Amino acid sequence: MVRHARQWARSPLISLFRQIALIVGLVLTTNALAAEQLDVQVDRTTLHENQTLTMTVTGQMPFTMDLDTLFNLNDLQLPEPEIKALQQDFEIVGNHQKYSLNSVNGDATATITWTYQLVPKKAGTLTVPSLNFRDAQSSPLTITVRPGAAPPPDGTAPPAFVEVTADKSDVYVQEQLILTVQLYYQGNLIRGDLAQPEQDDAIIETMGEQKEYSRIHSNANYHVVERKYVIYPQTAGTLHIKGIAFNGQARGPDGRLNFLRDTSAPLDIPVKDIPASFTGKTWLPASSLELNETWSDPGRSIAAGKSITRTVELSALGLLGSALPPLEMQYPDAVRSYPDSPELDSSVDSRTVTSSRTQSTALVAVSPGKITLPETRVPWWDTVNDQERVAVIPEQTLTITPGKGAPAAVPPAKSDQAGTPAPPSSGNKVEQTTTANNVESANLWLWISLILATGWALTVLFWWLNRKHKQSADGGTERPVQNNSEPTLFKKLTSAVEAGSDEALTLMPQWAAARFDGHRFRSAGDVARFSGDNELEAALNKLQRHLYARDAAASPWDGSGLKEKLNALREQAQTTTEDESLAPLYPQALHSASGSR
Repeated sequence: MVRHARQWARSPLISLFRQIALIVGLVLTTNALAAEQLDVQVDRTTLHENQTLTMTVTGQMPFTMDLDTLFNLNDLQLPEPEIKALQQDFEIVGNHQKYSLNSVNGDATATITWTYQLVPKKAGTLTVPSLNFRDAQSSPLTITVRPGAAPPPDGTAPPAFVEVTADKSDVYVQEQLILTVQLYYQGNLIRGDLAQPEQDDAIIETMGEQKEYSRIHSNANYHVVERKYVIYPQTAGTLHIKGIAFNGQARGPDGRLNFLRDTSAPLDIPVKDIPASFTGKTWLPASSLELNETWSDPGRSIAAGKSITRTVELSALGLLGSALPPLEMQYPDAVRSYPDSPELDSSVDSRTVTSSRTQSTALVAVSPGKITLPETRVPWWDTVNDQERVAVIPEQTLTITPGKGAPAAVPPAKSDQAGTPAPPSSGNKVEQTTTANNVESANLWLWISLILATGWALTVLFWWLNRKHKQSADGGTERPVQNNSEPTLFKKLTSAVEAGSDEALTLMPQWAAARFDGHRFRSAGDVARFSGDNELEAALNKLQRHLYARDAAASPWDGSGLKEKLNALREQAQTTTEDESLAPLYPQALHSASGSR
């Protein structure tokens, strides 16, 4: 019996079973160990800032192998390792995964490989931290990142690089600076991200459309993407433009996918302060600035009681429309001026910024004669020749002719030195005829005045009777008609005051005209003088200094005082009776003129 047992033990079949059991045991042991491990490898441990790092992570996990899994392998959802800590020092620009399935004695195992393309966020000694996957954990790795771009191999050109240039070596504060960003790359670009310049103390606008072309650089053919930006530095000192970064993927001639990365060198542009010799109220650095005017009647002749429109345009190269100041134009008392809201326009092309501010003013003639409109001056700084210049509209002469039916002026009779009237001459008959015509004209105007006065009186009487009838119908309670436009204008006005915007100067006379029916306001100063409130006028002067003074940006704007005074003026208007708010029939100057005859 023992002998048969020994022979069985030494038989080839028993040896085969032992070998199979040993192999199975080794496989199971290996799978159990692998399931508790996470392997992390990198293709290099030293690289430059513009290079990418390939990291491969391999892990295993058990899963259930059944027919449903076999027929839906493409929809198999597998977890990923925890990589959040990795993003502290590295940017992940690409990743993919692959897996293989293995089953031994019904125990199925998935081996998963993740491949990450990493870009270092800074130079120095960086660490790939320990990564976690289920119960497994990897060991940390140390990576050395050298500053700058990696030099290309001898005789080869870099696959991609970024160049940034400025059109000026230094600028004045608020002067236009054009920045050109050019991306050079080889191959067929599949994905790319080119950063934009950022600066807190500057206004930055895109200039024109992006350009794409080909160029030979360093004896190599490149595709070029070009973008232009216009920059207006807002503070004197140094304008620091950080390096413009590019990250992308391109497929080379051999079909391989290459990761591209580069960052341009930073730029430092000196920014000069406003010259002490500048005499203007508003700092206007431009390559060109012009003042032009047009008239609705080129002859500049107008009859009394009629109107003529004057349009003045301030245009500039190298400035935004928002930087152009309001035009200060003075008019004599012989005309009434009614300015429209200014029109601002800006356009940006691939060369410069073109802007304009257009102001149209309706002038209504009051009394006949020739009047002189004072010149309009706008000092500005010529950035091409680095000197102050002044755009000027010379003084203009406007001829106001008597209105239709108006009497002509009669010169007084000449007298001798003793004060005795001159003796009659052969021209006495003509003088008598003229006097008779003047008398007839005066009588005609007297009848016209009586008819107009009668019509006005009848209008007032009809209005009073109609008002009394409405009071009786409504139980004696009057319902005032609300002005829908006045609240809207006042809301816009107070918002502009709070923001310290020059729009407040335009809205103030518009609102006052709506609030104080029958009064004409040419400017915000007219509103302040109308109110008779010295504190309101002082608050308005404070706003104008904030808008146009050279050191306006040094202190913050507080519009609460002006807003409070405007509210008080508005409440004062509410207490005015309707009888007091009736609009006069004629402008005040005509009233005075007729009363003095």
